[in-house]
Order: sequence, then C-alpha cells, then structure tokens
Amino acid sequence: QGVRTSAGHETAECVVVCGGAWASQLLASVDVALPVRPVRGQMILFKAPPGLVERVVLKDGRYVIPRGDGRVVAGSTLEEVGFDKRTTEAAKGSLYDSALSIVPGLADCSVEHHWAGLRPGSPDGVPRIGAVPGVEGLWVNAGHYRNGLVLAPASTRLLADQLLQRTPVVDPAPYRLGT
Repeated sequence: QGVRTSAGHETAECVVVCGGAWASQLLASVDVALPVRPVRGQMILFKAPPGLVERVVLKDGRYVIPRGDGRVVAGSTLEEVGFDKRTTEAAKGSLYDSALSIVPGLADCSVEHHWAGLRPGSPDGVPRIGAVPGVEGLWVNAGHYRNGLVLAPASTRLLADQLLQRTPVVDPAPYRLGT
C-alpha cells in the first residue's frame, strides 16, 4: 500500500526495499525474513600524486583503486560486527601494510582519510531480487555484499523487467527471496 516515514505516509502500488545492510530490518517490520546482514568494511585514502597508481590492483583479498586526482583508495576489511561503523587503528595499520605491499611508493604518501561502511552481506553471496512472497506489491533488491556498484545496472534491470512484466534479461530464479 505504501510506506510510512517520519515525513508521513506515501501510497504506492509497488514498494521496493533496497536498503543495503538495513534491508532485513525494513522487511522485518512486515514479518518478512531476509538473510542480509551488515558487514563492516574499513578503507583508507592516500594523498598520492597523479599517475602513481594507474589501475585497480588486487592482492590477497585487498585492493588499491586510483582516483582521477591521484588519490588512492586502499581496502578493505570484512568484519562481522553488526551495525558498528567505527574505525579501528588495527584495521588502519593492516590496510596501510597491504597497500604498501601492492604499491610500495605509497610509503611516501600520507593517509588522508580512514572510514568504514556497511555492506549488505547474504549467506551465499547472492543478492535477492524480486517480489516478496506473500506481500502483494512488495519487492526487494538487496544483499549485493561487495559488488553493489558493479551489479547495480544488472540487478536494477532484472528488477525493472519483473516490475514491468517484461521478459527478464536473465533468469530471476536464483535471486528470488526464499531461494
């Protein structure tokens, strides 16, 4: 029927829950179980000169990602700590060491920022995309874990195909809630 927010009630024929790490809490409010949990990921940002890192580099589950201005993101941790977004010195040190093992030249660069985010983890690493069984008009698109940005175009297309009753671009069965 819609959603109730702090700003009031909004009616809608369809509601899509795409609340990241909070998606399971949102669905719990209507007695629907979604196997999505928060997984903390800490990252650091180096102030580096342009050209020091020219492409994404992965090593031992960690990565460095260059930004257009030369800055370099190094990440990330995977921590099962609930909804705790605090950063830790231990993680900062571990990320720093990992980044230097990938790009030794980062030793000459300062760490400009250290932060944490919450990823929506699912038990099998597969997002849930589609209609919520037993609740007419309620849909979900959640549980993308570390691949939210990469999977966003495809998962949005899959959900849109279902909402608009078009032939889905891929088989929706593996992504259904309850599978």
